Amino acid sequence: MSRTDEQSGNGWLQSLRRKLVNRETVLYAVFGVLTSIENVLLFKGLLLLNLDYRIANILTLIVVKLTAYVCNKNFVFRSHCESFGALMAEVFRFVFWRGATALIDYFGLILLVELIHVPKVPGKIFVTVLVIIINYITGKKHVFRGKAAGEENG
Repeated sequence: MSRTDEQSGNGWLQSLRRKLVNRETVLYAVFGVLTSIENVLLFKGLLLLNLDYRIANILTLIVVKLTAYVCNKNFVFRSHCESFGALMAEVFRFVFWRGATALIDYFGLILLVELIHVPKVPGKIFVTVLVIIINYITGKKHVFRGKAAGEENG
């Protein structure tokens, strides 16, 4: 392989790395890990209080989705809405998309626990990882479309 071939190969890899590892994806990963820990610990805590796992999961999902909105809006995507209407549109998109993934989380856990007989907490962890990936894609593409804080017009 010639030096030019190596450099073009490295350029492609560096470009891919820049797309996958940047401020946004690193912050999403950090807050994703933190909200996932919140998700699993709250779920486990509610199970210890003898709540049915389905009720525990719904309560956990509500709390975690609220946390995720604040973190994603302010720290990850740094979305800034120019008007109250734009903010309400963003909140609606968030509720819609996170509601869709909450259904995946809720019914996915039931599927794993009741049909496949996976233990509750490992099942919750598995579904959470899947949902994190889907949430990043929908958050970036569909929810946080406003200007990033500090972004100039032009």
